[in-house]
Amino acid sequence: MLAEMQLDILFLDIDGVLNPDKENYPDVFSPDCVTQLKRLFEARPKTKIVFSTTWRLETAFFVLGWLWRIHDLPVRAVVGRTPDIRHDQRGLEIRQWLENSRAMFPGCSVHRYAVLDDEVEPILEAVPAGNVFACDPCHGLTADLTDRLIQHFSA
Repeated sequence: MLAEMQLDILFLDIDGVLNPDKENYPDVFSPDCVTQLKRLFEARPKTKIVFSTTWRLETAFFVLGWLWRIHDLPVRAVVGRTPDIRHDQRGLEIRQWLENSRAMFPGCSVHRYAVLDDEVEPILEAVPAGNVFACDPCHGLTADLTDRLIQHFSA
């Protein structure tokens, strides 16, 4: 019998995480934040991305993929997006994705997961705090936060 593949999943928001200056540049990823995300992938190359951002609903998915690609982020790391339950229910959307993950990925299970977002209050209602990492929306993904994520996925 083959061993089950263990997945490390990062539920990723965009605004306030990769796009901290959304008022002036609504459709642009910050180069500094992208550098930090690349650093996470260098340290933990098997980490998979599930978009939990509102961009998954407001932007055509191919546009999000295009932005991902032009920033030279690993396209194969993206495995999906959370379902749309309600605007203020991001934590429940993440839980639902986790509950359905075995059916979506037969032979795989989620080993570790983290949620990276700048608005964590609604997430904390449904997801354990140890899995939730809050960004300062003015700075986005920083080196310190990336270090904490690497440590979380390495535990």
